Amino acid sequence: MRTRTREVVRMLATFRHAAHCRRLRAAAAAQEARDLANETSQDDAEEDERAEPDVRPAVRKPHPGMH
Repeated sequence: MRTRTREVVRMLATFRHAAHCRRLRAAAAAQEARDLANETSQDDAEEDERAEPDVRPAVRKPHPGMH
């Protein structure tokens, strides 16, 4: 019976870890999309003579545990 309990606990930990990794990958993809959108809008602003000075948002570093 203990073996099954350990297997279930290990399985749940694996699922939890996989879900965490999926969330991190989704967050990284969303951040990349935002960065790409900001880059595109900045290119458009440079073409406009009346554009405001370039103010870049702070670059977010990935979470240290991300892999």
